[in-house]
Amino acid sequence: MRRSIWLSLALGLALAGARSALATDYWVVTAPPDSFGFTQNELIHGTSQQHDLQTIPGPVADDDWYIVINSPRSSYEAVVDSPSQNIHMYNLTNLARFDIGGSLLQVSEFATVGATFGYSTALRWQNTGTTFDQQYLRVQSQFCAVSCLASDQYHIRFYETTVSIPRFNNASGQVTVLIIQNSTSWTRDIAGTAYFHNAAGTLLGSTTFSLAANAALVLYTATVPGVAGVGGTIKVAHDGGYGNLAMKAVALEPATGFSFDTPGLYKPK
Repeated sequence: MRRSIWLSLALGLALAGARSALATDYWVVTAPPDSFGFTQNELIHGTSQQHDLQTIPGPVADDDWYIVINSPRSSYEAVVDSPSQNIHMYNLTNLARFDIGGSLLQVSEFATVGATFGYSTALRWQNTGTTFDQQYLRVQSQFCAVSCLASDQYHIRFYETTVSIPRFNNASGQVTVLIIQNSTSWTRDIAGTAYFHNAAGTLLGSTTFSLAANAALVLYTATVPGVAGVGGTIKVAHDGGYGNLAMKAVALEPATGFSFDTPGLYKPK
């Protein structure tokens, strides 16, 4: 009986120790750690991770840093949700984006834009440049700071939000209309850029847009400089969230009355 009690106590202590170990970010305890300039934790489309902000011995507040690589003419979203009470993500500076030199580029907004309070936050942005761009994201808690525990955890997700439309045609008797709808009820507009490429991938032209909540854009694509009389593909980058813009290209053939719909596609999660 006594032996059984001791075995039960030993097992309980072992399990408690396992839970404690599992609560600690292995990104923090490994070398190099997940600090600015050293982290190797790269977020790519579909990344979903659980982290904590447990105080580092010192005591030093734990800031979690992430690498993101922005492709040319593309857009992205990072979402932090399920935070513990002590992390307080309603301080919107706790999730922020920086350039490779450490200069602040953007602080987060509530995941539901227009809400005056929330526990989930997000960053949404476009890379309108023509080259790959390495940047950093940082998650911190200014509330618990050097008193954060292993139980002070959060969840981070990362998505590419670029939308692809594999066909438009303004040649051979067809004309294409691009339709984009902002399906949100946000209190800010969603801004974006539509890029038109030929079948070989060469950029033909582009146009920008800004859509209020529930608004729609109906664009006669032949009016975009460089896009009349040709066909190809469309890529749309924007500062909305994943799935927040619905879109399609409709190729019309006036001579026959036929129309050909090509829906916009997000990368699968």
